[in-house]
Formats: sequence, C-alpha cells, structure tokens
Amino acid sequence: MKGPKPLPKKITTKMSKTEITKYEKLQKEWIKTGEDMVKAQADSVDYGRTLDKIKNPTAAQKKKDQKLINAGFRAEYFAFKKADEYDA
Repeated sequence: MKGPKPLPKKITTKMSKTEITKYEKLQKEWIKTGEDMVKAQADSVDYGRTLDKIKNPTAAQKKKDQKLINAGFRAEYFAFKKADEYDA
C-alpha cells in the first residue's frame, strides 16, 4: 500500500530526534494498518462471493461471513484512526 505523503524537508529539519522517530513510527503503522484493512476486506468479499453461489448457506457459513465483514470494518476503523493520528 502506498504510504502517506511525506512532510517537507523544511518541517522535518526543525523536528527533534524524538519527533522524527515518532513521525517515522506513525508512517509505518499507517501503512501496516492500511494493508491489514485491504486484506481483511478482500477476504470478506471473497468469502461473500463464494457464499452467494451457494443456494442455501448454513448458519455457520452465514456467521463466518458476518465475522469476516466485522473484521473488515474493524480493520478499517483502526486504519482511519491511525491516519487521523498521523494527520494531527
């Protein structure tokens, strides 16, 4: 996944060592949470498509589908939260 737009050199040269470390950590976390979100949503969509082909899915299959959907939304929540933290 493509990462966040880096800060200009003008700003990063004025940052202290701890600020730069925190900035780099946030960049890595943002990229990781974004990749996790994409993977979770892809898994949910793939399973949902296979479930659509089944005429009468069982309760366990429906429950697994809902669990994957919830995991996708949860991953999206954390990815957006990390992006907002980076922007701040």
